Amino acid sequence: MPQRFAIGMLLMHVDTPRDREARAALAGALPDAEVGEPDELGVFEIALDAEDQDDALTRVWDAVAASGTDDHIVFLEHPELPEHWRRYSGRPA
Repeated sequence: MPQRFAIGMLLMHVDTPRDREARAALAGALPDAEVGEPDELGVFEIALDAEDQDDALTRVWDAVAASGTDDHIVFLEHPELPEHWRRYSGRPA
């Protein structure tokens, strides 16, 4: 049975015309989702029905790819993997 999930997203350039276009394109790629308005930092949520959180994340990931908005919109943070990016940050080994 599907349930409602909210996925946090971030506009990379806060309130530029291109970021607004990217958010609209992403919303178009997710017609059954509610795409919230960004706050002053560029943070917004996408609420959608999915089987589980992984399904919700995959659907949003696929929509970002399909809409070509990955240069302007990123996931705020994966809720099950806090600081999942940290192992990639820093100087090359």
